[in-house]
Amino acid sequence: MRLPKSAELLLLVLLNIVFFAQDISGVILYRIGTPFSTAEKDSLASLDIDFKEISWSASQLQNALEVDSLEAGSLQPNFFDEDEDIAASLLSRDGWVKIKVFANDNTKVGQVLLDKDPETSYTWAAIAPESFNRIIQETVTFDLGGQFLIRQIRLRPLSTKPEHFLERFNIGISEPGFNIARPPIFPTIAEIKENSEPEVSILLDPPVSTRFVQLQVVRATPKELGVADFEIFGGGFVSEASYESEIIELDDIASFGSLSWSGQQDPNARVDIRTRSGTDRQPEIFWELRPEQQDIVPFLLGGGDMSMTEYKIEYGKHFDILKPANRQDWISSDTENWSFWSSPYLFENSGIDIVSPGPRTFFQVKADFLSTVEDGGKIDFVEFKVSVPPTVRGLVGEIFPQLTQVGQPTHFTYYIRPTIRAGDIGFDGVEISTPAGVISVDSLRLDGINQDDFSWVEKEDGLGFELTFPRKLEPTDSGALLEVVFNAPVLRELGNVFVGKVFNSSKPNEVRQRINPGNAADEIESDMLTVKTSLIKSLVFAPRVGPNPFTPNNDNINDIVNLSYTLLRVTAPIPVSIEIFDLSGKLVKQVYSGDDPIGEYSHSWDGTNNSNRLVPPGIYLYRIAVDVQSEQEVHRGIISVVY
Repeated sequence: MRLPKSAELLLLVLLNIVFFAQDISGVILYRIGTPFSTAEKDSLASLDIDFKEISWSASQLQNALEVDSLEAGSLQPNFFDEDEDIAASLLSRDGWVKIKVFANDNTKVGQVLLDKDPETSYTWAAIAPESFNRIIQETVTFDLGGQFLIRQIRLRPLSTKPEHFLERFNIGISEPGFNIARPPIFPTIAEIKENSEPEVSILLDPPVSTRFVQLQVVRATPKELGVADFEIFGGGFVSEASYESEIIELDDIASFGSLSWSGQQDPNARVDIRTRSGTDRQPEIFWELRPEQQDIVPFLLGGGDMSMTEYKIEYGKHFDILKPANRQDWISSDTENWSFWSSPYLFENSGIDIVSPGPRTFFQVKADFLSTVEDGGKIDFVEFKVSVPPTVRGLVGEIFPQLTQVGQPTHFTYYIRPTIRAGDIGFDGVEISTPAGVISVDSLRLDGINQDDFSWVEKEDGLGFELTFPRKLEPTDSGALLEVVFNAPVLRELGNVFVGKVFNSSKPNEVRQRINPGNAADEIESDMLTVKTSLIKSLVFAPRVGPNPFTPNNDNINDIVNLSYTLLRVTAPIPVSIEIFDLSGKLVKQVYSGDDPIGEYSHSWDGTNNSNRLVPPGIYLYRIAVDVQSEQEVHRGIISVVY
């Protein structure tokens, strides 16, 4: 029976809604820092990618960062001009001022010495002459809240009592490697034995770099002494600064894609960006001693509404570096529900895959700045891509064997076990990255059954492959074991990680979900995606020469000889040269000279000399030389030229 036209139209609309709903991208791009431009927003909209913007100011922790830069939308470590007082802002960098080394932490002292108010001062009271029979030394220690270059120190007196200036004092700085765990030592860098000026400036030549400065007051007179302002000048970047974003709650459990950023890193500085992911709102566990239970327990284990700041105010009485050993409360990381901070992402590699485990609902970014006086860094924004819903709810994998020989092609089995729930996208493709390319993909098994209708292609970068199969894995396949067998060599002795991802070929914009190392197959004990190799001393593996002999007579048959080799055990490009000699030792041809990173290489010789003339038939010697530091590895052999 034919439906009425109106019903047909309604059905068509509904079908279109369903069809397009299936194709709607669940990709969301989060950006922390500088907002998206109008052009960027339009571009994202055209790709059906949603976006969300987060301000840098939403922070749990920020240390030694330029406040003005932060408010303007970028992260940058503190920078001081030569005439800018470093000490004045040390309290805002979590620095401190202490009297008599670490015996007293007196914020008020810091305020009066750093407030640039000539009518407030720290005072050493007068001593009765009859009681003053020896030289007395007292100290004020300043933590600048970071490592700074210091060129000048200036002391100003109380405006109402200028005559109460310091007549004798020393300036000390902490030793390199200063550690509060041991008694501090402050070697004197400036000794003032007879001062007659109310205001005194001390120029340090050469300048010194330090975080801790100490004023050592030597009392040779019983009169009252005072200092209104203690100023420190130097200039340059603070040596260390850091930032932690707020805990970012995603719309739902999500797959993590790429991490990108924009900024700059000066040649002698370093900017480290890290990530971590979690399953609840609180990456820390707050602990307290409950006397009634005679036990130390976590009273907010994940997901509590109390912030760290609120916890410190309510429960933490000694959260400074001198907290007593019998402390009754503290904070530790919730390693059950949160991952550790990742290793730093290489700043030059913006657009790299997120290594923090997923899919998860909570995400956080951390930035550390390591600067010199003249060189620093800046981050305008950090952005990361997620897919909601995820491809699958859970995804673990491991590889076998875990041990092979360097340069030896090996048949590996990559085990993948997904957890798929209703609403997950599902997948019909697997991407596996290999450290040195792939020779072949031999088979695909699902729960032990061979799947013959798969196809594979080499990745564009040549380091791995993509495999697809006709049927998408869905919730009914949850827990099934997928096995991918492939043949590939390994060229490094350490760090051979076979990164795997799954994807849905019908949704190209979705994030490819990374496979987490874990127990995918009970018969494999490693729970890892890393392959180790047996040690080998050689840098060049199995040089290959062929055809040999060869006939450079221009008949398109064996006209050239290929000299191939595999470069192993190097972490950066190294000099490689290939040369041809006659039997007398005379250089005939420089075939190749350049810097090669780890990998497989092939260079050809067409039988000509360095003057591009064909050499006479006969026996020739080839030489492949590799230079690394002060060592050289040389491989030699014979090539026959015939006509």
